[in-house]
Amino acid sequence: MSVENVEAVRAAYEAFRSGDLEGVGKNFADNVEWESPDTLPTGGVFRGRDAVLGSFAEIPKYWSKFSVDPDEYIDAGDHVVVRGVQSATGPGGSTESRYLHLFKVVRGEYIADTVKGKEALGS
Repeated sequence: MSVENVEAVRAAYEAFRSGDLEGVGKNFADNVEWESPDTLPTGGVFRGRDAVLGSFAEIPKYWSKFSVDPDEYIDAGDHVVVRGVQSATGPGGSTESRYLHLFKVVRGEYIADTVKGKEALGS
């Protein structure tokens, strides 16, 4: 089952990269949770597939460029850990943050340097 989990997470990242939020959602459970720093405009805790995808859909309103580039998918049995780099460009400049996402394809969490993000937004 863990190989299937890694492939589902990989497919979600590929869908996100191509702008296919419906494809991202196919790889999330109905009760998915996503948490990101609430100091950023698209931050907070979102519960449910529609809420999570809705928050993802807001990203282009704030960032002229945005990418999440995985470096490694780590099979952890029922979970998948993804290590990578998130890059974004806003009115105030650009920011880049390393990330670790923990997936059970039910919950994702983004932890970053929000000071850099806010500066890139010109805040």
